[in-house]
Amino acid sequence: MQEERRTYTALVSLGDLTYDNDFLKSASKIIGIQAVYPVVEIPVTLKIEDYTETTAFYGIDLSAFVQSPDEDSLGTVPLLLLGKNSLSNMKDSNGHQISQNQQQKYLQMGEELSITYSLDTGIASDSLTATASYTTVSSATGSATSNMANASGNNPSSVAASTWLPCHAAAVLENQDTEIYIPFSHAQALCQSSGMNQSITSVLLKINGKENLENARQLFQ
Repeated sequence: MQEERRTYTALVSLGDLTYDNDFLKSASKIIGIQAVYPVVEIPVTLKIEDYTETTAFYGIDLSAFVQSPDEDSLGTVPLLLLGKNSLSNMKDSNGHQISQNQQQKYLQMGEELSITYSLDTGIASDSLTATASYTTVSSATGSATSNMANASGNNPSSVAASTWLPCHAAAVLENQDTEIYIPFSHAQALCQSSGMNQSITSVLLKINGKENLENARQLFQ
């Protein structure tokens, strides 16, 4: 019974679905749904000391994890909300997988962790312009709040693969696995500064009840 009262989150791919008003109306009818957060995926390579990892930043409205976040005070350096296993695929320069102990050591360092990233320029488009809809929907009110943000540009990314830029480990999310989230505003800035054209290809579902969560997952398969 406790599992049916608990609130769960799940990051799911939209696949062939389009994130629009019709999608939000359908999503609001999912049993147990509390909120749907659009997610912008930005491929990156992370570097910590001699370790690197090919992964992705998931740009999201911080209210998915933090109450009343003030995005205007976040600065310009990407803030990372790290899943508990988000560094598990790191390898050193000799190709050796990071140990569980080393991963935990890094995660426990928190804001003292020296971490950098490099944008994966392979997905940048030189012709398409995407519009990211920054929208959350609540089944409790049946309403959606939306802000439209253009992530556009018609030049390939100017960030070289060897360019390492700073980012900050802001928190570890124990209820997330390998995902690395950043504020939606930081994702927008990365898209605009690099010339990447990113659309919303995933959503984070917040749902009451484990069975409701599993049923919702099946809708996106």
